Amino acid sequence: MLETVYELISEHGIEGISMRQVADVAGLSTGTINYHFGNKESLLIAALESAYELPSDWEQYRGSPATQLRRLVLGYVCRTSRDRFWRFWINYLAASTRNEEMSAHQRTRYLRQERFWAHLIRDAILAGEFKASLDPRHEAEQLLPLAHGLLVRQLVNPQAEVRAEARALLGARLDSFRR
Repeated sequence: MLETVYELISEHGIEGISMRQVADVAGLSTGTINYHFGNKESLLIAALESAYELPSDWEQYRGSPATQLRRLVLGYVCRTSRDRFWRFWINYLAASTRNEEMSAHQRTRYLRQERFWAHLIRDAILAGEFKASLDPRHEAEQLLPLAHGLLVRQLVNPQAEVRAEARALLGARLDSFRR
């Protein structure tokens, strides 16, 4: 059902959809959706949280914090010019400027992600994969806005070369952490 939310919002925006539309496209009753989520904001928060779960291929990166971080950071490179999750994300971000519950959730999510990236950087330092001179918190505070900025650039200019440039810039930043 959350895939339906990503798709509808990426196409119509948050204001352009209703719980009824989500229910109809997902093949559920509005009562079922309302029972589980209560309101549209809670449904959107659940969709965002679900999208931020670790990727399904996460286990293959176990043992290398640097590779785990690379997997997450390069996830900010759109797969296609119409990547529905990131289009959902930008709509969520915009709506959170007008909705305090969503805004508070977005702040919490951002800080949690920043801490997780700092944790991976610290673990990569301890594993000898990254330079010992790095400040994990500082690097995470620099890396996450870079990833977000490059993501916005891809959404504004959804050309393959812009995606390739984002991949190269993020990869180069991660490579600069290496010993």
